[in-house]
Amino acid sequence: MKKITFILLLICTGLTGMAQSRQEREYQEDAEEIKKEIWNGKDAAFNVTTVPEKYNNESAVIIAMKFSMGADHSRKQEHLSTTMHERVKIQDKSALEEYSEFNIQKLKQNSWSRGYKLVSYMGIRIIKPNGQQRDIDMKEAVNVKDEAGDKEQKIAISDLQVGDIIDYYMRIYKDKSTFYAAPEPLDFSIGERYPILDFALDVRISKKMGISWRYLNAKDAELKRTKDDDDNNVFTINKKDIPKVTDERWLYEKRTLPTLRIAYMRDENNDVVNGIDEEDIKEYLTYKIISVGANYGLNYDIMKREFPKVESTCLKDEDLKTLTDAQRTELIYYYVRYCTLFREYTSSNIEVGQNRKFYTPKSHFVANVMRFMLKEYDIPCVLAAAVPRSEGTLKDAVSFNDLEYFIIAYPADSKPIYCYMGSMFSYPGELPSSLEGQEAYTVAVTGSKREKEASFKKITLPFSKKEDNVSAETLDIVFNPANLQQINIARTISAKGQYRYQYMDMLLYEDMLKQERKRVHTPTLLNADLNAQGPLYKRYGEYTEAFSKARKDMLETVTTNITNDYSIKPTDSITYEIIEEGLQHRYPPFAMKEQFSMDGLVKKAGNNYIVDFGKLITGQIELTTEQRTRSYDINMSYARTVAYQVTVNIPEGYKVEGIENLNKSVINDAGSFVSTTKLEGNTLVVTVRKCYNHAYEPAASWPQMIAFLDAGADFNKQKVLLKKI
Repeated sequence: MKKITFILLLICTGLTGMAQSRQEREYQEDAEEIKKEIWNGKDAAFNVTTVPEKYNNESAVIIAMKFSMGADHSRKQEHLSTTMHERVKIQDKSALEEYSEFNIQKLKQNSWSRGYKLVSYMGIRIIKPNGQQRDIDMKEAVNVKDEAGDKEQKIAISDLQVGDIIDYYMRIYKDKSTFYAAPEPLDFSIGERYPILDFALDVRISKKMGISWRYLNAKDAELKRTKDDDDNNVFTINKKDIPKVTDERWLYEKRTLPTLRIAYMRDENNDVVNGIDEEDIKEYLTYKIISVGANYGLNYDIMKREFPKVESTCLKDEDLKTLTDAQRTELIYYYVRYCTLFREYTSSNIEVGQNRKFYTPKSHFVANVMRFMLKEYDIPCVLAAAVPRSEGTLKDAVSFNDLEYFIIAYPADSKPIYCYMGSMFSYPGELPSSLEGQEAYTVAVTGSKREKEASFKKITLPFSKKEDNVSAETLDIVFNPANLQQINIARTISAKGQYRYQYMDMLLYEDMLKQERKRVHTPTLLNADLNAQGPLYKRYGEYTEAFSKARKDMLETVTTNITNDYSIKPTDSITYEIIEEGLQHRYPPFAMKEQFSMDGLVKKAGNNYIVDFGKLITGQIELTTEQRTRSYDINMSYARTVAYQVTVNIPEGYKVEGIENLNKSVINDAGSFVSTTKLEGNTLVVTVRKCYNHAYEPAASWPQMIAFLDAGADFNKQKVLLKKI
């Protein structure tokens, strides 16, 4: 559980074609310098080889952890240097497994995150109980994926044993263009799944850069702010003997653990301030965002010019005489979503795979485009801003980049419509789960300066309910007559509300693009929307090839998802079909079908067969003894319902026994787990319904959650017997 905001990355940009190249030699020279710097360091904490007796029963103990970061800005670029150094005593097989292999994800570049160069280095050292030490040769890392812009490696630590100490570091250099993205926050939450004997944090920000900071959930005296010899700002924290964090599940670290948050500004003043307050946000919403011209929104003029034709075509296609304000608001929303997230405007590398579906726009950018469009049709609206629940509350905000911005429209003929656009799956009228229940500020987008100021107020955003977010599965199970230890599964999944985001990886961008073009009545040609016309006409052929590859790759995604759900890889041919994409709220929710075969859930016992029936509803949460005691409040993504209907066709010549153990019922204020069975001839039907009633529960409600979580875990273990008649 590392709370640092950087990702484990290994050499990505500028180091391809490494064989005996100049880049390779330079990289290896730099790697040697960094290795000497780290291993020859004078920090006594990284020489310790023993742990206190009170921690003898821990899975692992972090002897020392040091995190350091530097930020500078020059020539319109950010220069970031990050180092993570950790020394860990391995004390049982669980920790041994965790540290025996490092998976390193290389940074993937695409047209939306251009403008950076990242180089990273890693070193690993093993110290045996007798004091013998061995450095791991990082050249032994093997490529898991080695494609242009997408490189993954892993390295196995041979001969690592219980009782050993593993000492490793990661150094990342990142030069980043400032044009496409806001400055990256420097956040660190203090606390791990293992106790920490010695913790040190050192962040240095160039004197040329402005800083806004907060130290949350801790004593201010723990944080020291000084200047170094070059007059740069320095933030340091040193703590000893930090207890482990056992409440890892459903924990919002920044709301709970001691957390240093730093936001730096590139082209502004070099003030150092403690966060932003209500007056700062009021000024920002009222003047700095709301007062900008229409050209603030990229391609707004295009949307404004095209939308009358979109509306005209919509009326014709839908056989309508006119649109109500609510209908027009929704059409505006979907057309802005299409133009912002489905269209391609650059001529960079073509991306139509999984990453293409996860593009996210800047929220203040989309909010402004929405308000401009709504203003054109005299639909009243306000601009709203809130902090995501995982980040804290409005009073915890460090910078304006912490805020998410959206529009609330007030059509005359309907209730208010939330217009937040976080992805190509977002709906009008729906908030992202991250903002549910949060306080937000709103301000009018029209009127005089005085009227805008007077409109500024605080509201509380609603939570969605468990009935709004539902994942429902039906499974039809047939035993293979030639081999009763193999079952054939026909599976249908439907998902609505926030749950549909769980299945984004099952959709193909090509199919989504074609469907959305039809549903938003776009007046443009497909090759124009792909930026593949005129001088770029050759790109259309490249898109065709990329679409074909993405379609072939989808089978791997389907297989991986089934394997993850059941912890067993399907054994026979797999088919799947998307019934509904679920991209618009007035259409049916997401739905898909799968068919596959599976071994491993049925075992032969003489003339009979034992069926691992509980595993058919996929994995359930099983709490450890340690996890049954909770100190921190429970913060889940959203209230939700998961439902299953499993139909088992009992093979001829057999009867089923033990189904009474599948009946369970636990219902309380926090949630429920209810399962029932019905046996009709040779057909067994089992229905299961699991509900999480709220997105938030206080720690005091943990025993109630344990009750229905345990019921689910117990069901997951249940077996039934197919007995030979």
